[in-house]
Amino acid sequence: MKKLLTLLFVVFAINMAKAQPWFDIGIKGGIGTSFMYNTQIFEDQNLNHKFMLGNTYGGKFGFNLNMQHTISFDVLKTTLKQKFLYYPETGVEANRQFDIKSLDYALLYRYTKGGTFFEFGPQLSQVSAVKYADQGGDFISPFTAAEMINKNLYSVVLGYGGYVFGTDNFGVTTGFRVSYNITDIATEAARGKNFPMLYPKDADPTHNLAIMFIVEANYDFGYLLSPSCGKRTKLFVF
Repeated sequence: MKKLLTLLFVVFAINMAKAQPWFDIGIKGGIGTSFMYNTQIFEDQNLNHKFMLGNTYGGKFGFNLNMQHTISFDVLKTTLKQKFLYYPETGVEANRQFDIKSLDYALLYRYTKGGTFFEFGPQLSQVSAVKYADQGGDFISPFTAAEMINKNLYSVVLGYGGYVFGTDNFGVTTGFRVSYNITDIATEAARGKNFPMLYPKDADPTHNLAIMFIVEANYDFGYLLSPSCGKRTKLFVF
């Protein structure tokens, strides 16, 4: 066993030496929209989704194995909004709106080639605040709006983009990031209070899909070997 572990360590060390790994830190921010998907709502002709702008901003820490393969950890503060147009019992058109704030933790693998990149990975969102407004009346009492949304939401994240410009150890990228909640965002209390819209019993799960346009600035540091093999040049590809 010791010989095997020694051999694996040697192989890993050789690959690391060839790869010339380094670290990077960055800041990022973006705007976009989201969509609360529930099959019952989607199929109801009397309910309509209204798209609204949300935003996200924060930072990242990345470990670059080489110029193509990167593992990054993102921490972002995100605000997502969703508005529904519906007709309550009075028959008068009304709007119901949710504002959800969260702190997002994403662990992503990024593959870069030819100045463009593709990334994917899991994300945990810890909901910090929930607001709602409804012209059709109060539907959540005696609960609060925050009790309608699960505190921890798990998502799958996919992203695509490219370098706009850069130097040897600094670069700016732009791209799109899509996140999809794989867990039901509604709590048990919410499912009994027609969340998000007018279905008090046997409600289908509600999943949130968010699409953001992201701008990211990265600074490379901590080269384990000389960075000269992988110089980044100025690119205008995206």
